[in-house]
Amino acid sequence: MTKLNKTLLMVAFEFPPSNGASVPRIESFYRYLKKWGWRVVVLTASEQAYERKDDSYEDKNEDLIYRAMALDVPRHLSIKGKYFSSLEFPDRWGLTWIPCALHKGKKLLKKYKPDVIWSTSPIPSTHYIAQKLSSINSTPWVADYRDPFHYMNGSLGKSLDKLHRKIDVKTLTQASKLTFATEQVRELYCQKYGELVRKKSSVIENGFDESNFEKLQEMAAISSPFSSEKFSLYYSGVLYNYGRDPVPIFKAMSTLLSEGKLSEKTFELVFQGAGTGDEFKEVLDELGISNLVKFLAPVPFLHALSNMMNCNALLLIQDERFNKQIPGKLYEYLRTQKKLLVKSPIGSATECLASRYDGVYSCYSENEAKTALYELIKQANYSFERNLQEHSRECKAEQLHNTLKTLCAIENENT
Repeated sequence: MTKLNKTLLMVAFEFPPSNGASVPRIESFYRYLKKWGWRVVVLTASEQAYERKDDSYEDKNEDLIYRAMALDVPRHLSIKGKYFSSLEFPDRWGLTWIPCALHKGKKLLKKYKPDVIWSTSPIPSTHYIAQKLSSINSTPWVADYRDPFHYMNGSLGKSLDKLHRKIDVKTLTQASKLTFATEQVRELYCQKYGELVRKKSSVIENGFDESNFEKLQEMAAISSPFSSEKFSLYYSGVLYNYGRDPVPIFKAMSTLLSEGKLSEKTFELVFQGAGTGDEFKEVLDELGISNLVKFLAPVPFLHALSNMMNCNALLLIQDERFNKQIPGKLYEYLRTQKKLLVKSPIGSATECLASRYDGVYSCYSENEAKTALYELIKQANYSFERNLQEHSRECKAEQLHNTLKTLCAIENENT
């Protein structure tokens, strides 16, 4: 890999110690770009902005990480749980994150004189900040879309949709390059904005980082949350009422229980990081499967990765609302070489990727889930090995590295 002497200003709301879903993508880009000679300056949020944190993380002295205050309106600016929704413009953190990040970002521009700026969604304020900073010195800017802005496939209300669209159009217009995490999201934007997007966009998918699996070999053993006497199906991450609904899986389990094809002595479904499960208590009781399902508190990423390696199979839920998106954890799931139960519509971006590989059982409806889950359990001893080299995060970081290099070369030609 050719070493460079260039400076990148990375604008990313989420960064370690955040334990959010976008962190592995951001952190791996940061680490590999530094390795390949970039001086990477990070403009990110203050730690209190994050609801889920990895408390084992600490900034290293050699890191150029700058944190701007970002208060979460519902958590930090409410009185007895009440607050004005108008404060959540353009998102929950923007009221403080935007002015504080812009103030700090302008100082960083003067101090480090970055050759290029990179920013990543999902929250709209991050691209807004990068757009303003890019404008000051006409610095080349790469805008990364992990997900589409919400107005593209849903609605947060007329006012927010209008504001988000305005920020989005400015981003699409001013950014030198656009990168998308899936081809389906890129095509969604191409259909709406045509050549404005098509001519300067590319796809850099998520992936798995082999170094994380190597770290597991070096770590002290982590206690397993699973019973050695049961077939353990593990789900890592959050659930949504509309988008990641586990109820069809619950109903399939109930049917299999009534048919004698599983029992609380032989099977368990373990959710981690999905809350306490209180919102599902009534349905679990009605279905008679409360003793088969448990909800555990979130853990740091490497701990969750260890659990993925120690369960019998993994559960992924990606409903129709997210048909064009692929959750980053799917790549870690695949890399574990464990069997996968994937609840996602046929033809969705998630199902299309997952179905390419052995050991994946796809479903969406309750009946499909029953069949898929039973087959997965029956084939507990089925062995396979997936070839996943194309999905390594190092390969994905190299794509970004080349994009940034190209922009720097163009800028040098124009100066």
